[in-house]
Amino acid sequence: MEGLRLLERLRAYEQDPGQRGILNVESIKASVLDHLNALLNTRQGSAMIADDLGMPDFTNMIRSFDDMTFEDLALAIQSVLEKYEPRLSRPRVEVLPREDKVLKMKFKIEGRLRMPGGMTDISFETIVDPEGKIDIV
Repeated sequence: MEGLRLLERLRAYEQDPGQRGILNVESIKASVLDHLNALLNTRQGSAMIADDLGMPDFTNMIRSFDDMTFEDLALAIQSVLEKYEPRLSRPRVEVLPREDKVLKMKFKIEGRLRMPGGMTDISFETIVDPEGKIDIV
């Protein structure tokens, strides 16, 4: 069950032993999306296993909403993805233009998803609210 995280593989095998080793693209994408949501909403310093796991506390910077803040946050997201999501190859984080939601920042995450038997392109949009919560859609 390459492509899923260890606990997901164990849970899937327990639920249906006959499906061992059978994966589809959607289950791997869902696994990556769940992991990114958890990873990007973890604050650095809150995980005893690694001080740099997660995102720095940007709550004060988010309130300023200038272009430098956007670029700094995009670089922080990209750095975390490169280090802590090995299934995503060459992640790129792009700042998306602001729309009517002035108190939110939007980013696009793109990369190549490692799949059994090859790679596939993947893309997510992220929204950062004024409290620093990151939603990935």
